[in-house]
Order: sequence, then structure tokens, then C-alpha cells
Amino acid sequence: MRSLPLAVALAGFVLVAGCVDADRAQEVAPPTVRAGGSTPAAQTAGAYSKEGWFGGADGLHARVDVKGVERQASKSVLRYSVTSLDSAAKSVPFEIAIVDPVGRKLYKPTGTTSGEGFTPGTTRQMAAEYPPLPASVQKVTLITPGTAGEFTGIPVTSGTGTPSSAPTTTPTTTPPTSSTPSSTPSSSAPSVEAEPSVGAEPFMATTPSSLTTPSPSTSTSTSPTPSTGAQSGNPADLYGIVEGENGTVASSGSGVTVSLGGDVLFETNSAKLSSRAKAALDGAAQEIKTKAARALTFEGHAGDQKLSQERADAVMKEMKSRLGDDFTYTATGKQGGNGLDISYQPKTTAAGSGTPAAFRAQDGETVKTLTARFGADKRRMEVKPFYRDGAYLVAVFDIVNEGPGTTPPDASYPNTTYPGAVFGSFSVQASGGKDVYRAVRVGPAVPGSPSAYVDPGRAVFRTAVDQPVRGFVYLPAPPGDVTSVTFDAGPFGKAEKVPVS
Repeated sequence: MRSLPLAVALAGFVLVAGCVDADRAQEVAPPTVRAGGSTPAAQTAGAYSKEGWFGGADGLHARVDVKGVERQASKSVLRYSVTSLDSAAKSVPFEIAIVDPVGRKLYKPTGTTSGEGFTPGTTRQMAAEYPPLPASVQKVTLITPGTAGEFTGIPVTSGTGTPSSAPTTTPTTTPPTSSTPSSTPSSSAPSVEAEPSVGAEPFMATTPSSLTTPSPSTSTSTSPTPSTGAQSGNPADLYGIVEGENGTVASSGSGVTVSLGGDVLFETNSAKLSSRAKAALDGAAQEIKTKAARALTFEGHAGDQKLSQERADAVMKEMKSRLGDDFTYTATGKQGGNGLDISYQPKTTAAGSGTPAAFRAQDGETVKTLTARFGADKRRMEVKPFYRDGAYLVAVFDIVNEGPGTTPPDASYPNTTYPGAVFGSFSVQASGGKDVYRAVRVGPAVPGSPSAYVDPGRAVFRTAVDQPVRGFVYLPAPPGDVTSVTFDAGPFGKAEKVPVS
């Protein structure tokens, strides 16, 4: 199965270079964002403005100006404009996700977007509808499908345009240059079609086969066909992934799953606990006592159903002896994999963590430079200062193709453990810490299917030599007042002491 990059999940892009022929049928998604007509000339940049490349590789060069998000009775409305800075007319639907970085939720637009014929030098007014934001949400982050990336600190106002809280719009870093990330294509890597039809599917659809493009004759907002996987919720929970010595914890505001490897817990092809199991279960029990509500679910994994159930029963028995009667216990077996998952709801889901970042028009100066070879070609990564946005740490970088060849349009930097993440091989560690912080996943994992992650959705927006491509990825923020981290950039190697603001 092909991996599904966030670009596919995030933006229903079909690029059509040159003039738009009104008599020729084009493969575009129906509009769910209402777009006004193009103005005769481009408008000036606003307070929340970024320039970048959007769509597929070598897509539309444009500036996005965000006006804000309006809170209305039954929905939220994002208002923004797109100014084409390109030299040719192109069709690039914009489908933007809203992230609540404190509440750890992602809001998808209620359908796909069709924006045909962005004419050079003109501005198009756009509006997109989303599920209603809670009254407590005062600022959000927008995830745009291009090198402009994340728009942090966007104020949420009332339906009349009155700010729910005073916006803070001070830019704090280097203009996001459209960079050119890439990576060697891999069978396990998230990939996109060579002809850029990036994101023609609804956000977070679980498999390419379930993604259908509604009839182009539709001219008003329509909801996309819901995907059949667990990721189809709107809003969707965001899961921070932290790899520890004995297992991996994926946590959102409403659920936590502790995944313990079979090689840690069990003897080979057995439900008998290994000599290493005690330390792993002791650590899990301590976390559960501190953080979990009453119900605990144990799901065993092995090559057959019988052994899977036996493993779940064995671990449940051990945890009962540690936790007592303050919890309820359910054990199930699921064929496939090797290990055990313990799932629970946190004691409280109301309070978020952290503070939304202010809007950042610039990324700051390069703090570290890394290089890597991909076959005969060489690429350079220019690491920018990282920063916090609510519960998350945002890693920011440019990737520059040094040649001699062009960057493959479907290049990415995957990790087979996290299919769908274009920067899945990237992670951070706090100084002196052992935990590894991975990309933030959108929704619960669906076994055998790629997931969406909070990143640009693809790694390549420009393919030529010496053209930087800006990239970013959201990661769980390490606890405490961390002022620097070690950045593991996968094939590029590690950058020590990357500053965090």
C-alpha cells in the first residue's frame, strides 16, 4: 500500500499551468471554500502574510494573507486571500487545516476546495468553513499546504469581526523562503503522483481507494465522503508520540496508548513474561496511577489470535497486582504485530498545556547546517531556531538541493514505523534525556494504513538546484523549560543545541 502524505490529506491540489480553457474538463475538486472573483491587481500584504510555493512540486508561487477566523453559532469561518506571484495561470485549490495547539485538536474544512485559474498579479478572496471552535479558544494555528507552512497566532473573533481577545501580530523570525526539501524515494515513503494532483482527497482519509473526487459540477460547499477509518473525526485529536526505553507513548487530550514491544515483555513466541518485563510494567503502572482515569484496556499482539489473547491476559494480571481495584480491566487479543498496547483516558481532558505562539513572519538565521548525499546528488539542510506553539515544539528548516540533478518530486524522509509522515525520520531529544519526540499524528493510528501528521504534507515544492524549500514538523514539546534540543534530522545526521524559543 502506498503511504499517504499530509499534502494528499491536507490540500486538494490539481495544478494546471498556462491558460485555463473553459471548454475543457479539468480534474478539480468541488468548491467547499467560497472564492470571490479575482481583483484587477494584487492587494498589499496584511498583518498575517506569508509567501511560498503551493500545490505540487514547482507549483503556484503565491502570497497568502489571513484575515482571521470568525466564531459563528454553528461553525467557524476562515477568511483569507491568495495573491498569485507566478508567471502563469494555475489552478491550485487551497485546503487549510486549523490547529488548536493548546487543546490538541485539528479542525478540517467541511469539504474540498476548488480554485481554478489563479491569474498572475491578481488577488482572490477566499473563505472556508469548519466545525465550531470552543469559546475558550482565542488563537489558532493554520496549516497551509505549501512552503509558507504554519500561520501561528491567528486570532479568533466573533461573527461580527470583534476579537475574542486582542491579537498579537508581531512577526518574530526569517521570511519563510520556499525551500526544496527532498529525500530519496522509498517504497515505504509517503509518495505523491509525478503529475501533481496533491491532496485531491479529504483531509485525513485513511486509504487512497476511499478518496473520491465529487462531481466538478458542484458549485457550493459540500462535505466530502467520510473515510472509513478511525481518523475521520472532525475535529480530530492530535497525538504526541514519545519513544522511551521500554515503549512508545502516543497521547492526546482525550486518550493515551502505551505500546510495549514484544521483545521487551515476552519470551520469543510466548505469553511468558521476560526478565525485562518487570521494569517496563513497573514504569507503566506508575504512569497509570498518576494520569489514568478508571478504565484500562489491554490489547495483545502476536502472530495468531490465541497467543495475542494470552499476552493480553498475562499483562492484565500483572497490572492488577500493581494497581488494585481502583481501575477496571479489559483484555483483548488482536492478531498481527508483536507486543501489547495499554490504553486509557486521562483523568482530565479539559485543561490544555502551553501558550499559542505569536505570528511569525520570519524564521530567523540558520543555526546549524547539515548535508547528506542521495545517490549522486547532495542536499543541504539549514536548521532554523525552533519554537513552542502550545503543547508542541515546531522544528523549522530549509532543504536545498545542491545537485547535480533535480530533486525527485515525490522525495520524502520517512520512517516505516510512522507511515504517512514525510519527515517521519526526524525527531528531537532534550539535553541529557533519553526520550525521543516524534512527529505529531492526526487521529488514532489505523493498523496497515498511513496516517496524517502535522507537517506540510510533502517535502518537495521546488525541484531545481539551489532553490531552498522550507519545511516544518510539529513534535511534542519536552517537559520543563527546555531552551535547546538535539535535532535528529534522519539522513542528514544530528544537530546539537538547536535553540528553542
